[in-house]
Amino acid sequence: SEVLGGSLILTQLAGLREQVAGLSIEQIPVRADSPFVGRPLGDTKARTRTRCSIVAILRDSEVLPAPGPADLFESGDTVVAVGTRDGLDHLVRIIAGTG
Repeated sequence: SEVLGGSLILTQLAGLREQVAGLSIEQIPVRADSPFVGRPLGDTKARTRTRCSIVAILRDSEVLPAPGPADLFESGDTVVAVGTRDGLDHLVRIIAGTG
């Protein structure tokens, strides 16, 4: 059921993107070499630095909707974020450790 929950979240976000011009959705992998593995989401300062919102973390067959700043990233997670294309590109670099 958790996998279906993840699919439902992504489907709803895709519908939102169609309704709001300039809004994009990105699924960002958290690779083993990311400097944020084992660290809390808040350490990314994603919203402040990119004006993007991390709306879910997909982990194995689980979905963590609306993660908070204290939620830890794990290697293999997929971050679901919403924002402008430029902001999301910046967030990809931050999570990869290149931005």
